Amino acid sequence: MAGATIAAPTIYTVWWYLTPELWLVLIAGAIGSTPWVPALAARIGRAERPRLVWTAGALTTASLTALLVASIVSLSARTYNPFIYFRF
Repeated sequence: MAGATIAAPTIYTVWWYLTPELWLVLIAGAIGSTPWVPALAARIGRAERPRLVWTAGALTTASLTALLVASIVSLSARTYNPFIYFRF
C-alpha cells in the first residue's frame, strides 16, 4: 500500500484514453478556437452580392441543424441517458 510491493503492470496508458472520438473532438476544438470564423464572417459581410450572404446563412443553419441531430443521435445511442428520470 505504501510502495513496499512490486507494482502490477498497468494497461491504462495515455494511448488507452485517446479514442478516435476524443481525437475528433480535439481536432474540432483546435479548428474552432482559431480566428478563421470571424475572418470569414467579415469577408462575407463585405460582399456586395446578396446571394453569397444568403448562401452563408443557409450553410450556417444547415450545419447547426446537423450538429443538433448528431447530438440527439449520440445521446439516444448511449446506454446512459441523463434524462432517464425526467418523467418522474
